[in-house]
Formats: sequence, C-alpha cells, structure tokens
Amino acid sequence: MSPRSTRLTTALLLLTLMALAGLTGSEARAARGKSAAPAPTPSDFVGLVVLSGFRPIAVDMLWIRSEELARERRYYELLSLYRMITALDPHFEGAWVYNSFNLAYRLSKLEDSPERRWRWTRESLLYAMTGMEKNPDSDQIASTLALIYYYRVTEEDYQVRQVLLDRELNPDGKPVIELARYWAERGYRRKPHTIYIDWVLEFIYTSYAEHASDPAVKLDYLKKRLEIWQYVQGAKPLAARRAREKIKELEAAIAEMKSAH
Repeated sequence: MSPRSTRLTTALLLLTLMALAGLTGSEARAARGKSAAPAPTPSDFVGLVVLSGFRPIAVDMLWIRSEELARERRYYELLSLYRMITALDPHFEGAWVYNSFNLAYRLSKLEDSPERRWRWTRESLLYAMTGMEKNPDSDQIASTLALIYYYRVTEEDYQVRQVLLDRELNPDGKPVIELARYWAERGYRRKPHTIYIDWVLEFIYTSYAEHASDPAVKLDYLKKRLEIWQYVQGAKPLAARRAREKIKELEAAIAEMKSAH
C-alpha cells in the first residue's frame, strides 16, 4: 500500500470512529426515550472499517473508549460501543460478557418499572445467546448467561414469570434454575473455565440436593458438588484452601448417607 493510500485509509478509519461518537449519543437519547434524529446503526460502519484493513486497530480503540465510558458511568453510550466491537470482532468474548452485564444490571436497574427492567434483562440474555452462537465453546459467555438467569432474573418475580412465558428464550417453558443449570454445565465442560461457573453450579446443585426427596438423587448431587470442589482444588490455587474444606465436608456427608442406606 502506498503512503498516500495508507493516509487515506487511516483517515477513513478515524472519520468512521468520529462518526461513532455521534452515533452513540443519538442511540443513548433514543434508549432513554428522548427524541433523537434518525441515526445509522453500528453495523452501517462495520463494512467501512473491515474494508479499510484496520479492524484490529478499530477494535482496540473502541475497547479503550469503552473503559473510559464505564469509568464515567455512561452506560447508554457503552451499549453502542460494545455492539460495534462484537460486530467487528465476533470472537471478542469479553465484549459479549461486558455488554450483557451492562444490559442486565446497569441499564435494567436504572428503570423504575418491572416491564422496562425486564426489557433490558431480556435483551441481555438474547445478546449473550448470540455471543454463544458466535463462540459455542465460550465458558465466559456461558457463565454470563448462567449468572444472569440465576441472580438477576430471580431478583424479581415479574422477570421469572416472563422467562417462563418467553418462547424465544425458553422454548420448553423450563424453570429459571434449569436454564441457569444448562448454561453453567455447558461452560463447565470446558477445561479450564472461569471460576464463576464453579460457584453458580455449586449453588444450583446445593439447591437441588436440599429439595430432593429421593436419597439417591440427593447423593448424586452431593457427588456432583464434590467433583466441582476437586476440580477447583487442582485448577484454582487461590481457592484451594476453601476447596479442601468443602471436599472434607462433602466426603463426610456422602459417607454418612451411604452408611444410612
């Protein structure tokens, strides 16, 4: 590429990113329900950046900008930047994770009504599911889905009811805890994986064990919990002490159940 072409391409990239600054402001106004002039979407700019050959640079610039906006708590503007990043680099797992949490916790909790809070939470789940389609082996995105279902959705009865009724999110009408379990177990199969999966599975299996009336089922979940802590002991040095304590506790509980039956 000639020096002149390089300069022109760089200028195109910079102009694109400058346009994004205006785009995020317009989207932010629209998201808050204020009037905003019709604006192009982030995808309108993706082709320009890709064709310029500067996609990695653009992603880095946008990611740096997103960290600045996060520090400034400009969450609506973050929404557009994260979407742009995942459009430019669909395999950037961190952007899928951060935007899902931005939607489910930051934007959702800014709303006064349960209906509007659910709108953002639902969007976070759909967005993370799209991330899983792009990154089917991602333990990070899978753990994000598990955490949002297990913690964020269950914070409000309204959201729990909506999940049961929503056939796009939940075609079979499964309980929320089953959806959390599905995503946690999917992420757990990847080794190594983020420790958040171990924590949420521990809570889920504990709940199942406590509510199981069949001793064999209860014993099975105790064994599943033991397997988690054995993995944590070997794979997560910072949590090894806690893991040893839990292993000892669970081994004693398993031995007691076996001797009683």
